[in-house]
Amino acid sequence: MAERKYAIQRPKGAKWETLSLVDDLGQGKIEFRNAVNLHGAGPVRLIQVDFVSDEALADFDWRLIELHDPRKGDRPKPTVVAGSERAKPKPQPAKGKPGGPSKGRGPAGPDEKVPVPVKTYMLAFLFGVVSLAAWALFYRT
Repeated sequence: MAERKYAIQRPKGAKWETLSLVDDLGQGKIEFRNAVNLHGAGPVRLIQVDFVSDEALADFDWRLIELHDPRKGDRPKPTVVAGSERAKPKPQPAKGKPGGPSKGRGPAGPDEKVPVPVKTYMLAFLFGVVSLAAWALFYRT
């Protein structure tokens, strides 16, 4: 039978760092409160970890139990949030209108092309060249 544990995590870069892994939900809540006291300036989460098999402990499903996020303020506790951290191919997002992301989407993803302000860069470069030339003409000793 697959094993169930409870993990307390905080973000570290783009991933989550596991601070503690316990067998009991009660102990997990105590560890979560301790982690919030220690690392309360940033997000901390308590998740239920269900290992898919005993042979591969890196293969697991997880469900959010509690989340402390000081940036979001007080909000109701989520009922069920489930997900998997297995290595699965990510679904491709729907293509938006050409020229920018569609409404409701977050920042540009790795596959989305972002326009570079070439005109702005060229104007800044030309301004620098003209300024240098004016300095050379008028303030030359």
